[in-house]
Amino acid sequence: MEKTPRFDSRNALSWVRSERSTPATLRRLRLDLLTVRGWCTLGAGALLMFFAYLFGRHELMALGISLIVLAAVSWGLALGLRGRTRIQRQVLSTVPSVGEVCRVRLSCAESATIQERLPESFGPGPKFEAPGGLDYELVFGTRGIHQLGPAQQIVSDSLGLIQGMVNTGETMDVPVRSELIDLHRFASLGEQMLTGDARHSLSTTADYYDVAIRDYQQGDSIRQVHWKASARQGKLMVRQENHVATAQALLILDTAFDDWCHSGVDLRLSIPAGAKEDLPSSRRFETALSLASSIGLRYASSGYQLSFRDLSGAPLISQHPQATSDVAAQSNFESFHAATAVLALSTGGTEMAASEIFGDGLHKELLGYRDEPVIMILGELTMIQARWLATLARTVRHAEIFILVAHPERYSDVHQELAGTGWKIHLIPATMGAEQMWGGA
Repeated sequence: MEKTPRFDSRNALSWVRSERSTPATLRRLRLDLLTVRGWCTLGAGALLMFFAYLFGRHELMALGISLIVLAAVSWGLALGLRGRTRIQRQVLSTVPSVGEVCRVRLSCAESATIQERLPESFGPGPKFEAPGGLDYELVFGTRGIHQLGPAQQIVSDSLGLIQGMVNTGETMDVPVRSELIDLHRFASLGEQMLTGDARHSLSTTADYYDVAIRDYQQGDSIRQVHWKASARQGKLMVRQENHVATAQALLILDTAFDDWCHSGVDLRLSIPAGAKEDLPSSRRFETALSLASSIGLRYASSGYQLSFRDLSGAPLISQHPQATSDVAAQSNFESFHAATAVLALSTGGTEMAASEIFGDGLHKELLGYRDEPVIMILGELTMIQARWLATLARTVRHAEIFILVAHPERYSDVHQELAGTGWKIHLIPATMGAEQMWGGA
């Protein structure tokens, strides 16, 4: 069985870029479809018409016009094939993440030679002879909305005047989510909290109380008596309503442009957004987004209902806080992970004091997370902001802070200030990739 071709945009040495030598004007008018023989035919026709004008020979004029019309008709017929060939493209995989294999099927029911057009970072696409189809695999190196197509049909004529490719079929947008890493060293707080008071009820209902029946004891209120159970048991039975606390967690992601793209050390990136303008980003922010997604998956798998906020307190996704089942927790994370395909950095900052990093809305929301885990992923933190953040330890008991910076050695004072809070502090050199930092066996 023939091996499915795979194209990996992360492998820059897998293909060699070849610039087309034809002038841009000819490519824009699609005159690059003419072969050398085609250009010679046009030139011969023009030359014959010139001689016919000089010598007054009508037969030369007719012959020259015939050659020019022959080349023009061949060019027009070839160009008319643009968009007429029916191409079907289907993504066989689920919504892919960065680094995952995305399987695509391309098929055509008509006789033609088809070459797929991939995003520029992949190089030349696969080619096949139709009718028929072709399966191929893509490994995306960046998140975003990547466009496949339009495919190109290789056209030619029997006289050899035309040889080239014309666009055919439609484009397809493929959303690619942020990379997921199997964490081994971080974010263990969620698993520890599951054994505490915030243990998540495994029931699929959203009831706030778990009702149990027990024997009547002296001092119990008569209003607690469960009369049906008492009749069945032949003795007084009372209701015991046990409070069931759902496992909530808050993930705060810094999305301020200045915090991730403020120095020359930050490698700027452009995230494709389909037909829209590319989104600005940096390698540090992509690493942070991968970390947020990986932690979110770990918490959601443990049954935690995650809330995703930026520094101002604005939700990163729309959520349904009343849903508390394991299925809802996983669905909530999937919504966030899908949104990472188009998550952009915010350029307009929220008005707040220089010492504060959270908006009023987020500050108030933190008051409800006294015993629940709070994860903060930050791109910049000054000493003044660290002192202010440390004061929240009186309210938020369980927090895990990730500070992704280019030069960790410059943040030793910040780390020391936060170390006294009892929180888990991770000062991470974000110049390397996500997998090198916290992945691995």
